[in-house]
Amino acid sequence: MNVEGLKKFRIALFGILAAFAVSSCHSAREVVYIQDASPALVQEVMDKEAGDVKVRPGDDIKILITCDDPHATSLLNLISETSRLSRRNVAHDAVNNSTGGQDYFLSYTVSPEGTIDFPIIGEIAVGGLTRQEIADAVKRSIIREGVMKKGSSIVVTVQFANLMYTAVGEVARPGAYSIDRDRINLFEAIGMAGDLTVYGKRDRVWVIREENNRRTLYQVDLRSTDFMNSPAYYVQQGDVIYVEPNNTRTGQSSVNENTFKSVGFWTSLVSIAVSVATLIVTLTR
Repeated sequence: MNVEGLKKFRIALFGILAAFAVSSCHSAREVVYIQDASPALVQEVMDKEAGDVKVRPGDDIKILITCDDPHATSLLNLISETSRLSRRNVAHDAVNNSTGGQDYFLSYTVSPEGTIDFPIIGEIAVGGLTRQEIADAVKRSIIREGVMKKGSSIVVTVQFANLMYTAVGEVARPGAYSIDRDRINLFEAIGMAGDLTVYGKRDRVWVIREENNRRTLYQVDLRSTDFMNSPAYYVQQGDVIYVEPNNTRTGQSSVNENTFKSVGFWTSLVSIAVSVATLIVTLTR
């Protein structure tokens, strides 16, 4: 290879490396989250209960009553008959372990009117309330009805039984996931689904939400901190999180066995090979 050919070769090599560098930077911009964040970034946090899950009609909840009055405890807790027969000391266990033996407690289904039918007490309105608000409402009702002995201490624990969200599209593990606490943000929800794949568009994440007989679609850009102020930042029961595929993934969907059998595919491949060979010969002259 003469001096002139070597010079051309170096220029071509530099161009190829520059193209790779640009492509690499572009790829990084596509997969990195919250790109505008900085160590000193401070954001206003939503109101304390703005993102808390609120019970809706059709939701199932478990309510566990614990107190130092075993008789009242036995009457107020909704326990399956099979469990009553298999465990003679349910009331004692409920008093001494507010979180144990939860499988023995049946769930309440919230009615279309937003109420539950509670033992002895009757109907209690729980629709639109958080777990803590439901616990407070049940406790007030029990005290008001005088079910327990005067001076008895009482603790009310509320748990979600069937609340879920669904993650689909370009996530590692698509499927339905349980909501077991008051707040789950979008990052946590996606994390439980195994994170986005490298083929997922960080700027095209959709949250589909149905509430009050309305369906709302939120588009979220995970590359910007602005999404943390979105109503979709905290996941609600019934939400569907959909991650759009990028161009690479959609292109792969068209590459199949028929593609490799087509005349056009092989014609294009031969054309590229001839072009590359011609370039090499030109540079080495």
